[in-house]
Amino acid sequence: MPSNPPYLYRSRHGLWYFRLVVPPSKRASIGKTEIRRSLHTRSKREAVIRCSAALVEAQQLLCGNPIQKPTISPVALSKAHILDVLESYKHYQSLEGVSLKTIDDKTFIVNLFVRIIGNLPVENVTLDHAKRFRDVALKLPPRLNRIKGDKSLESIIKEAKATITVTTYNNYIKYLSSFFSYAVNEGYLKSNPFIGMKIKQKVKNDSFRGVFDEGDLSKIFSSLSGSNGSYKYWLPYLGLYTGARLNELCQLYKDDIKIIDGIYCIHIQQKHTDQHLKSLYSERVIPIHSKLIDVGFIDYINSLQDGSRVFPELKRHAKHGYSAQPSKWFARLRQSLDLKSDTVRKDFHSFRHTVADHLKQKGMSENLIGGLLGHHTGGITNNRYGKTYKIESMIEVVEGITL
Repeated sequence: MPSNPPYLYRSRHGLWYFRLVVPPSKRASIGKTEIRRSLHTRSKREAVIRCSAALVEAQQLLCGNPIQKPTISPVALSKAHILDVLESYKHYQSLEGVSLKTIDDKTFIVNLFVRIIGNLPVENVTLDHAKRFRDVALKLPPRLNRIKGDKSLESIIKEAKATITVTTYNNYIKYLSSFFSYAVNEGYLKSNPFIGMKIKQKVKNDSFRGVFDEGDLSKIFSSLSGSNGSYKYWLPYLGLYTGARLNELCQLYKDDIKIIDGIYCIHIQQKHTDQHLKSLYSERVIPIHSKLIDVGFIDYINSLQDGSRVFPELKRHAKHGYSAQPSKWFARLRQSLDLKSDTVRKDFHSFRHTVADHLKQKGMSENLIGGLLGHHTGGITNNRYGKTYKIESMIEVVEGITL
């Protein structure tokens, strides 16, 4: 990991700061031994951008020149409305590498908040407004973004045949809390009104998404015969024997399949410009399961042209990456095979939950499972490729998948 740029350091709370030591000859006139200021961001990329402006200001101060700082006056801050700040928030989210889909999702929820309470000056937003949002949001139907036309929220609620889940509501709060945290950091208001607005649930986190049982897996893999030249054949195998996310698999390139220490591996990474990872912890190296080799995955990879993507037939969607088409395909397959449950949802992501549950039942440690799945609790790392576990340590985890 490269060292931090000069003048840049991160606090124990994750915020980035600019710091410049004042030369001894200037300390008497300036009245301090160092110039330090918060850059109001936890993104290193954004901190580097803001650091350059802070450096110019510091140099002006050291030279005795007045600092022409384009600050926003209290009057201007008081005039900043929610939708004004939203535009700035979206810009900085994109600089931090947040996906277009996630930015759009956050934008939709902030706009929903405005539909409920109005486009108020940000400094006027209070806990009462957050409570009002909660009371209305919990009455809204699922997939609100798919409702066309200009119906009022009152009409939509009246016609709703179902309401959003607590999990969906908590996701709304997560997005709004992120937005208002940004507003606080930028000085638009003093406190985040959405802190503590999530609803605590007694239900286990793993109960919301179903795992595939033996019958489900038998139906899925029996339906794949004769299609081993396309993503429709390989993605279910890869999902089951890697536990990787759908988009991580769909965006793979041939050069992501490599031999490390004599072992065939899949490197989940963000190397190419059209690859995107969910978080820093998502980068990992997964030894290729012997079952994948047995069914011909390496032979398939070798048949591809150098520089090719593993699934060249997939087209990239602006919001959903390369997974939009396979996601729709698997939804149709799930319906045709009658893969459903009265209490939980089963979709491609269920492969990931199936792997996690299978290894957990075998007594595999949470950290090792996290290393395979790219969760914060684990990660893989050897000196060249990763985070905390060497390839040899991960083979036992991968081969522990005996479904």
